[in-house]
Amino acid sequence: MTAADSLLKISTYRSIVQSLPITSLGLGAVLLSGLIGVLLNQPSRKDDGIHASLSRVSGAFSLIQSFHGDSKRPAPQLWNQRLGLVRAANLWKRQGRSIWWQGWSDDGDAYLILQDQLLPTDTKNLRKHQVLGLTFLGSDELHRQQLIQRLQRQPERPAQPTSLQRRCMQRLANAPAVFWTSDALAAISGTTASLLQQGSHGCLALRLTGDTLHWGGVVGDRSIALAASQPKQGWNLAVHDRQKPENFDQDSLLEVHGARVDLILGTLLSRQIIQQPLESQYGVNQSIRSRLALSPFSLRLQQQAKGSYRAGLQFQAPLPGGASAWVSVLDRVSNHLEERGFQRFKPAEDNAKKADAVIWKDKREGQNKIVGGWRWLLQPHPNPTLLSAGLASLPDTKPFYQALPASTLSALKLNARPRNLVSLGLMNGSWPALLKQADFVQVQIKPAITSPHLKASGQQTWWEISGQLGLSSAADSSEDSD
Repeated sequence: MTAADSLLKISTYRSIVQSLPITSLGLGAVLLSGLIGVLLNQPSRKDDGIHASLSRVSGAFSLIQSFHGDSKRPAPQLWNQRLGLVRAANLWKRQGRSIWWQGWSDDGDAYLILQDQLLPTDTKNLRKHQVLGLTFLGSDELHRQQLIQRLQRQPERPAQPTSLQRRCMQRLANAPAVFWTSDALAAISGTTASLLQQGSHGCLALRLTGDTLHWGGVVGDRSIALAASQPKQGWNLAVHDRQKPENFDQDSLLEVHGARVDLILGTLLSRQIIQQPLESQYGVNQSIRSRLALSPFSLRLQQQAKGSYRAGLQFQAPLPGGASAWVSVLDRVSNHLEERGFQRFKPAEDNAKKADAVIWKDKREGQNKIVGGWRWLLQPHPNPTLLSAGLASLPDTKPFYQALPASTLSALKLNARPRNLVSLGLMNGSWPALLKQADFVQVQIKPAITSPHLKASGQQTWWEISGQLGLSSAADSSEDSD
């Protein structure tokens, strides 16, 4: 059995075909050296027609995922729903190892997408619509008409030969992959969507090896159809499947190390509803926000065995200007907390090392719980002073901040334990079952296009993302395969 067989098996038996498929940032999201890019593989005329068809219709869908067929297994439930049990079983056998697709749009129901040549001449009672060699099967006549209307509104502009759009559609036409837009990400990620805007659009190649799903591709904050320029080596939609999961703190549910705060908070910091109180109440003006946005950082979410909270969030960063530059801001934060009834106290270990810690408790209505605090950590020269802050936990007294080496070009690294997050009720949204059951997730992103101007300004539109997740129940062992 190949790895792709295992992928389809998991998608069938874990109802992946009924839920939104794997994306990543969120998540953060995220996040590959074993695979040669699509450019090096000359596609056949048939495949060229398929990816042209997918490109033509991609604007009408918020998400499209491609799968290998597997006639040795039962037809997926979506096939049964759109084709009927008998017809689905017959066509599934004819499908063999060929690629098929599943698409989602804003009407909520999934579309089954097949090559025209697979369907027999007798297609009575099927809610289908054909476009350039592909047949789209919706749940009912209303959804079929909605799809037709969306397609009519899409411009028929062919993708340029070197564009990200063309690379993505080639991948979807030939192997397991996923393409998504901001609408799909918002539906999947729930309240964390605002933290994942750098990856609100994207295209990933997928590969399952044993019990580990690997991915690699490109994400950005706008439609991939708008990616006019490209990296010198072309767009990278390749999967590294030789990675080993990084070890990270056993008590951590999530760890993120980033080259810039705006990679996860950029959307929030740009909103007027956030900017206005930051400036009026805390003195965080545009100049300070800009410096904060470009500051590197580390954060982690740690499980807590006791106390009022199931987990505590910790943040560390070498904030620009050091402690002296942030005295007034932190003093104003303290004043607001006192006005709201929170009480400041000193830790029990009141010694020289911890005397500068600012800790806050909530003692209202008979409570006595720590709500957070901060302190500055001095490091040996030439390392910078770190702000160590905690929310629902004490600020850590030891540095866990990790500076990402400039030589790797890494912009963000994420490690998480999704299954533990789910068990504690800390992972909301409509994430796929496969992700929720994963023991670990590892994501890394780096700039897809680099230039002195982009580096100096901190602006970046497109990112290469790679990652992997380990399944909590292993799939069948298999050789490497797309």
